Amino acid sequence: MTKKVKRTPKQQLTRKQRSRIREERRIERMLMWGVGIIAALIVGVLGYGVVAEKIIEPREPVAIVDEVPITTAEFQDRVKFRRLQLQNQLGYLYQQQQAMGGQDVESAGQSFQDYFQEQISSLQSQLAPENAQALGQQVLDQMIQEELVRQETERRDITVTAEEVQRAVHENFGYDPDATPAPTASAPLTSTDALTAAQSTPAPAPTAMTESDFREMYNRYMQDGLKPLGISEQQYRSWVKASLLVEELQADMEESLPQEAEQVKLRFLSASSEEQARELAQRLDSGDDFEMLADEIQSAEESTASSSELDWQPEETLVDQLGEEVAATVFDLDVGEHTEPLKLGEESETYYIFQATGHEQRELSDAILEQRAQEKFQSWLEAQQSLVERKSIEGSVPTEL
Repeated sequence: MTKKVKRTPKQQLTRKQRSRIREERRIERMLMWGVGIIAALIVGVLGYGVVAEKIIEPREPVAIVDEVPITTAEFQDRVKFRRLQLQNQLGYLYQQQQAMGGQDVESAGQSFQDYFQEQISSLQSQLAPENAQALGQQVLDQMIQEELVRQETERRDITVTAEEVQRAVHENFGYDPDATPAPTASAPLTSTDALTAAQSTPAPAPTAMTESDFREMYNRYMQDGLKPLGISEQQYRSWVKASLLVEELQADMEESLPQEAEQVKLRFLSASSEEQARELAQRLDSGDDFEMLADEIQSAEESTASSSELDWQPEETLVDQLGEEVAATVFDLDVGEHTEPLKLGEESETYYIFQATGHEQRELSDAILEQRAQEKFQSWLEAQQSLVERKSIEGSVPTEL
């Protein structure tokens, strides 16, 4: 016979108990949703940080040049490349300093050791983290210039071929394909200084090398120098091309300049006192030969006077050297005529007597043409700054490789 199981009747919940349970479940659901939302926010913030650092920030412009952006990523790559250049220069100077072996040969009033130490200190200062902002600004200025030049050369239909870029790369590494390789050629220091506006260290003398030597050095530089910085060979060559476009634009500007100008050729006597200068001027007035006076001055012991010449120059070039007033005076001289004693500025303690030895319309020298082209380029560059919108580079400048 089966034993009957006595079941306890299920206790009915009161309305108050049911209400409390529903409230507890509602709070539990809210807590779960809150935790989920907070977790999602944390993941979102972290994800945004990664996206911002890796994608958004690198694409942010540090400058906009006539609607063309220069991105943070491009800027940072260029700064790292510039730091590599400076470190290469620094390494070269260290090598040269050590090669001197303690010798202290004097040249032009400055010893080589002092010169090397001065250059080393300058490079160390540029590479110092506290000067990163200044270095970054220099790099940005160069990138802006290159973009302005790129746009201008495009308008003028000026181009640089792949062959010209390759030739410039050869020169950067000291390789001359037309040179006869030496039997025992020593590889020169890798140098990319041609990409900078001004070179602050003496470049190593080119050493003849084979194409195989060049290729080995070039590949090593790409792999060991640029690749660890995240810089591609294409980027490097684009920077070489940019530097060549600057040269081509300057050359184009030079060709558009007048090739001739009215010029004067001068010689002069200088004296440390007005009394001595007036004595020399009186002797010229009395008929003494200028060259005889110059020889007399040069041969005199402990003489405080001297003589020299200024080659053919237009008036505007003389203004840069002598000042506007003196330049106008000497430019009006007839051939054989000389000035009274003149000072080049109120603070000068030296008096000069200029004599014109030639005055005619003639071709400008290469040096003067180059100077005029550079001045024209700088004037053009300054005028283009209205097209440039600069952003802050605060916090965007790499302080190391």
